[in-house]
Amino acid sequence: MASATQDPQTSQSSADGLPPYQKPPAGPTADSVHDRDRWEELTDQSLPSVQAAAEKWRTGLAAFITLVTAGLFVKGPAAASDMTTSWRAVITAFSACGLLSAIAGLWLALQAAAGTPARINLSQITAKYGGVRQFEVACALIASGRLRWARALVAIALVLLVSAAITWWWAPPLPPQPPAMVSIDTPSGTVCGTLDSADNHAFRVQVAGNSSPTRIPYAAARNVRVVASC
Repeated sequence: MASATQDPQTSQSSADGLPPYQKPPAGPTADSVHDRDRWEELTDQSLPSVQAAAEKWRTGLAAFITLVTAGLFVKGPAAASDMTTSWRAVITAFSACGLLSAIAGLWLALQAAAGTPARINLSQITAKYGGVRQFEVACALIASGRLRWARALVAIALVLLVSAAITWWWAPPLPPQPPAMVSIDTPSGTVCGTLDSADNHAFRVQVAGNSSPTRIPYAAARNVRVVASC
């Protein structure tokens, strides 16, 4: 009767009570060893690399927001009071949301670059993360997430600020106030036109077609009426 044979490479003897194992077909290559070493280096430098990148992003985003706001709003109308209340409300909403989004994005970028100070000791790190290296990797992941949110928030802020500026450019101005038209009855007739002034005991009325205003002393004015047109 033939006896079964057991491959020593795929299993252990049942005497030691350990589960079967399988040996790898070949040892690690030089490329795989190099890749592993490079990965170890990248892992060790993950936190400083993310913080350095976040610092550059923070500086660039802050400069970009300053450039956009200065370059766009300086070309708008002379004052927001030149617009109606409804258009001012729209521009205010765009600007406020944009500024808040920009502040939040820059704050997250600052946190990603500088980190958040906290009291912690080695035993806490070991208990929670398993080691200092794992703690640094976790901090790098947190900083990377904050940087992603910072970029997204600043992008939203730029869209809102540009929308506010474009709305400011194209918002219709306040309708012009009607001029002060007056009709003054005098002994020599009625004078009707735009009231330029009323001082030094005389009215000065700009009559259409005349190059200079007509002066009417108070004593000569028998009746003064405000009219919509002459």
